[in-house]
Amino acid sequence: MNKFTFTYLIRNDKKTWIDFYNSLNLLYKNILSKLQCHFKVLIFYEGNPSSEVNELIDYLIKKNIKIILKKISLKNYVKRSSSENYLKNFPHVSDITKGFSLGYRDMCKFFAIDLFNDEELNDSDYYVRLDTDSFFLDVNQEFIFMLENIREDYGYIHNTIQKEDKAVSIGFGNCLYNFCKKNESLKYNPKEYKVICNEASINPKIYYTNFEIIKLKWLKKELYIKLLEHIVKSRGIYQFRWGDALIRYYSIKLIGANLLVLKGCLYKHVKVFDSRNLYQRILSFIYSKIKYKLNNDNFEKNLSSIDRFFLGLKRNIY
Repeated sequence: MNKFTFTYLIRNDKKTWIDFYNSLNLLYKNILSKLQCHFKVLIFYEGNPSSEVNELIDYLIKKNIKIILKKISLKNYVKRSSSENYLKNFPHVSDITKGFSLGYRDMCKFFAIDLFNDEELNDSDYYVRLDTDSFFLDVNQEFIFMLENIREDYGYIHNTIQKEDKAVSIGFGNCLYNFCKKNESLKYNPKEYKVICNEASINPKIYYTNFEIIKLKWLKKELYIKLLEHIVKSRGIYQFRWGDALIRYYSIKLIGANLLVLKGCLYKHVKVFDSRNLYQRILSFIYSKIKYKLNNDNFEKNLSSIDRFFLGLKRNIY
């Protein structure tokens, strides 16, 4: 029995494969190589891996890392019907030149519900998600200890709860409210569900689910399954771009879960999150802001000696 299944979903384009290579390489060097428990890495992918990725996977297998490669068509995996008349590109919340494709919304549905029915998770206690651009730049012993000894239902990285844009949560609070009204007698449903549903409409929040840990037994709760089925039937994932992060945050709030806030890592996903000691957090925060403004914060690809000094990395991690 594995304690963890570390899981990736890879879109088939050059940049994604490059990001994935860096993410998996850092994951191995900073986390997987330090774990004493049983685990595996499950990789869902479309297209074919780059030669560089294949070489890394072969190397990790030789290091006794169990890796499962599962080639899928995401649209078919989430069973999206071709007859549904969805907007092909949902408008981006902050950039008028961009949009959220149907493929992106397939990904949201995949991580919200479909993935957890996969047989590859049956031999594990916890599912651990990583995006292809999730980069663990540094991890200390506190993080590894908390990870290995997790007993809680849900784990996330310190200081990563964020506000969600109301443009991509339209109707979500009302969807939750309608579900709660129909299930008021169920014991997991809190008395203050109206407050929670209002928050989901007025001031929605999300967990930063590009890295998350979920106890698989918790996901099998009858009420959780009913709630997710209700959300999927409402079609808001495709019509209004409700993300899996939004769905996860309010599913946990409504149903209840024991939470673990993980500290002791330097983590990058778009921006840098540091949960090490206070002095180092301040220093790395200031330095990463400066580098970001200079469009030169590619720490996952290349670290200079100056980068390592200000980020508090005593050694070259590559």
